[in-house]
Amino acid sequence: MLSRRSAKPAAQIASVLLEEGERVEQLVGGRYLGESAVGLLTDRRFLVVNDREWRPDVRSIPVDPSVQVQGYGDDKSASLTFSGAGEPLTIESISDTGLAREMAQRVRMRTGQA
Repeated sequence: MLSRRSAKPAAQIASVLLEEGERVEQLVGGRYLGESAVGLLTDRRFLVVNDREWRPDVRSIPVDPSVQVQGYGDDKSASLTFSGAGEPLTIESISDTGLAREMAQRVRMRTGQA
């Protein structure tokens, strides 16, 4: 389940923003800047897209050693905050806390912080 309000538009937008040959490794649904959103970990970057009407918010950050991810949560929801690549990025209200933990671990392994 992505969120109370479907993040389907955000997922559709994210799909057209992928580069040629880019592979999605994991996806989480939550909220970004107050709107339903998806966060995608690809083989090249972390991409977050929300479904703000008329002009979705899109943010792409490379997953390299300068990036740090911090996870917060309880048994109902989680949030992930990425820092070290400009302004911090937070995707919150992730209903699948297990996926949020797994994504944080994948990013940490890739950046050498595991």
